[in-house]
Amino acid sequence: MNNKPNIQHSTADDFSARILSAARKRFQRFGYAKTSMQEIAAACQMSAANLYRFYNGKLAIASAVVTADQQALLASCDEAVRSARAGVADRLIALFLANIDGSRRRLRQAPLLFDLGLKVARENAAIRQQFLEEVEIRITAILLSGRAGDAAEFSEANAQSRLVLMASAPFVLPWMMMNEPFGDPRAQVGPLVRAIVGGLLARPPAPAAALHRDSAR
Repeated sequence: MNNKPNIQHSTADDFSARILSAARKRFQRFGYAKTSMQEIAAACQMSAANLYRFYNGKLAIASAVVTADQQALLASCDEAVRSARAGVADRLIALFLANIDGSRRRLRQAPLLFDLGLKVARENAAIRQQFLEEVEIRITAILLSGRAGDAAEFSEANAQSRLVLMASAPFVLPWMMMNEPFGDPRAQVGPLVRAIVGGLLARPPAPAAALHRDSAR
């Protein structure tokens, strides 16, 4: 067994971390449009040509910065869910409130980074989809809590989590939280989630095949 550290890989990780830290500071101060690859390179004390060895352009760097911020937000959501009461509705409410509060905090404290997230979501569909999938995974886990966890239960929870995610878009999508098309989303989390969960739990379990057909439509 080789226990020697991979120096080359470690150095690349260090450079990447340095680039993202410098880029994040510039994006936070000047915004995406007013930040160039040359300026990021200068902040890292490297040439622009060397910068392109790690990232193929400014959008790639911005995407990495936004992904890191999304992971930090999701970690705070996970902590909120762990601290919530055991009920399905209570845990979903904790998830959505933590997401709203984290997004509002970013909008208030670092508006240009919030704008960066919106920019990347528009330009990079994979980043947008990844965040939604991460939220949906958490919704599924909450819906499965207290269930048997067999294949039928998992299939049903997967189908239900997509419905919950769609209904809860105002609590998940940053642009909706910024514009508040339906009013203050925080005030609506509890009533909407309890209505959704009440409807889901009142329904008898559907056969897995039927759920698959419905979700495919």
